[in-house]
Amino acid sequence: MSENLPEMPYLRNIGMVVTYKCQVACPHCIIEAGPHRKEEVKLDDASKWIEQIANYRNGYIKVLSLTGGEPFYDLNKLAALSSFGEKKGLFVSAVTNAFWASTPKIAVNTLKNLSAIKMMAISSDAYHQKCIPFERVKNAVNAAKTLGIPFQIGVCTENLDDEDYKKIVHKLEEITEPDNIKTAITFPVGRALKIKNPKYVSSTEPPASACSAGSSPIIFPNGNIIGCIGPVINIKTDHPLLLGNLQLNSLKEILDNSETNPIYHAIRIWGPRKLVTLANDAGLAKFLPEKYVKDSVCHACYSLVSNRRIRTFLQSLARDPEFRRKVAYARLYYLRESRMFELMKGELLKQTV
Repeated sequence: MSENLPEMPYLRNIGMVVTYKCQVACPHCIIEAGPHRKEEVKLDDASKWIEQIANYRNGYIKVLSLTGGEPFYDLNKLAALSSFGEKKGLFVSAVTNAFWASTPKIAVNTLKNLSAIKMMAISSDAYHQKCIPFERVKNAVNAAKTLGIPFQIGVCTENLDDEDYKKIVHKLEEITEPDNIKTAITFPVGRALKIKNPKYVSSTEPPASACSAGSSPIIFPNGNIIGCIGPVINIKTDHPLLLGNLQLNSLKEILDNSETNPIYHAIRIWGPRKLVTLANDAGLAKFLPEKYVKDSVCHACYSLVSNRRIRTFLQSLARDPEFRRKVAYARLYYLRESRMFELMKGELLKQTV
């Protein structure tokens, strides 16, 4: 078990991709957002799904995270969705690249008009700042401080030793505390596949870290619910982290079923390294990468789930009674999550008889 436990208990937070539109087309973007994209959630669909989120297990879900693309692309829709979420008792957060914060006054007024948004995640790195002046990030940070809105700043980089990354972090540390700055390693998926001469550091072993992002499933405009906002969203075929579709089933049915998804929760508990080891032991090493992006749990996970032969193995593993038992007990022991154990109690009892 990794010491890097998930930051939030399972299903306390649900994300929603509001739009694939964005003012910029960053070279590392895994969903390939940009001005040319047309896909966005319909207001009626989103309202219906937010209602289901708020009602799930009598208010079990506490946070609605609006993401994209750029959720601030359509301020009227963002205001409507965030206000509806707040009305339903949800704590609403939003991700942004801060393009809208052109002046300190505009930044403050924009956030005042979006009063239902109680927390922000601001994206700021060498990729974004090629098109968005850093001053706008500064304006957004200062506006959040003025209005008492908690925030984090997300920084992506291919390499922690990259000079451009270090410069951005230094500039950010001049406007906020280091604890507010969170770094993620990019990975070659989506538009990042086209980056020439990437600076990734490779490793022959996947990282020994649990997946924190897997605690917060994401709803996409087409109704798909995927277990995280990571690179697996680009996989077009069925896979263990595709939990269901809201056009076909209710949110309750999908999330209830997700509680007993052993592959999904194994990644949350042990990270993809556990499954890589099991695949190797099953003689499938030739279908796994020779090298992984160092410190990127996402790249290791994508390497597993994107390969057809490995997916077939994972489907078989998900039906294995002993593996299911181990995951259920591990969730109870490590994560203090009893739901899977309770739902599988009958199955588990049969194994002990």
